[in-house]
Amino acid sequence: MAEPKKILIAGGTGFIGKTLVHDLRNAGHEVRILSRKSNTANTYIWNPAKKEIDVAAFEGVQVLINLCGSGIADQRWTSERKKDLHESRIGTNALLFSKIEHMPALEQFICASGINAYGFDTDDIQHPETDPFGTDFLSDLVKQWEESADVFAVKCAVVKVRTAVVLGREGGALTRMLPAIKMGIGSPLGSGNQYMPWIHVDDLVGIIIHSINNQLNGAYNAVAHCDTNKLFMRTLAQQLKKPFFFPAVPAFVMRMLFGEMADVLLKGTSASNQKIVSSGFSFKFGHLDKTLSDIYKN
Repeated sequence: MAEPKKILIAGGTGFIGKTLVHDLRNAGHEVRILSRKSNTANTYIWNPAKKEIDVAAFEGVQVLINLCGSGIADQRWTSERKKDLHESRIGTNALLFSKIEHMPALEQFICASGINAYGFDTDDIQHPETDPFGTDFLSDLVKQWEESADVFAVKCAVVKVRTAVVLGREGGALTRMLPAIKMGIGSPLGSGNQYMPWIHVDDLVGIIIHSINNQLNGAYNAVAHCDTNKLFMRTLAQQLKKPFFFPAVPAFVMRMLFGEMADVLLKGTSASNQKIVSSGFSFKFGHLDKTLSDIYKN
């Protein structure tokens, strides 16, 4: 068993954060949470918009984790929304780094990042972490996000977890896909041939814990597998015993509804997980059928 650490998490009350906090505490670590509301033990107030943090949260902290970031596909990408996507990522990293003098024991900074780092592809390329960033808005956002994490390298190891679409029962992408599937009108988006990289929430949390236990450093693709949008949606419908025969939603309709943000849904990317596997990590959920079966087994 790894030596227990004092760990502070920003974003510890969200979909991924709740599972991470639970599993870290079960493993014997002392876990603190930065939250806008302090209503539980080991929770400390912060307000990124006002650049405020209770610095008592940093005392003795060895591992700092930032999972913050407004949902990429939650709203249309207006100029105001793009600013929020930026500030909720780069801004929170900068705020945490501004308090670095309060963390003399810091050994590791772990930052969420995005699998969209490589841009969008129409082929079967599986991007390793050494591939260059793309040139679209989302790739540039991820690039700036990781650069804002890399400033911590003057003090400690930095891990950037390039996260794929996260699957779980209590949140994540599936909650947005389910209504149409449950109504029996599930269908692929656009051509349906675009790749959709995904990961079970338990494996994502496992990668973060593995990073701590093995003192990893650098960028890692957190992706279990890449399936086409068409296959993913069909498998989800089959798992829920719902029909899947509606025609694909045309690309022009998606662009009318979502504007520039439609690219996230219509264009795909595929990434390799060999680096994290080579570090000794084993995925529990590497096949879509098994993953969805686990999530909806009850």
